[in-house]
Amino acid sequence: MIWTPGTDWRVRTALAFALAAAAFAVRATIVTLRAHTVAAALPMADVLSTQSVSTAAASGDLLRLAELAPFGASRADAVAPISNAAPAIPITLEGTIAGAEQPAAICRLGGTAARILHIGDTLGGWRLQQVAPGRAVFIDAASQRHELRLNSAGN
Repeated sequence: MIWTPGTDWRVRTALAFALAAAAFAVRATIVTLRAHTVAAALPMADVLSTQSVSTAAASGDLLRLAELAPFGASRADAVAPISNAAPAIPITLEGTIAGAEQPAAICRLGGTAARILHIGDTLGGWRLQQVAPGRAVFIDAASQRHELRLNSAGN
């Protein structure tokens, strides 16, 4: 009997484990890369309880459709420009939690106690849209975006 690497069960088992490890490494790399480019989406309960996508498009709710794009860059930046004027927002940004699965902002409305807000939460009529390290973006009733930064002049 002639021994070849393909006939030994130990060699085939080691090869199978090596291929599985390589596949796992490729998958983990793809998941990591996607985690940094995925736009925040509405919770599935909100999506199911609202209009269907075709009805939302027909009613002109394009901003909401842009927020639902799970694997594209957020098109909300192109739809509603960030206000460059001094923020007229009565909210003070106290801190951010951006490294977690659900980013959050620690905010204070006027002289009230600080609250932890997650993306989509509202405070005094202002909806939190985006959280990054040291900054948070809020949307007002007129769909204007206002960016608050830690230690900024208006904050």
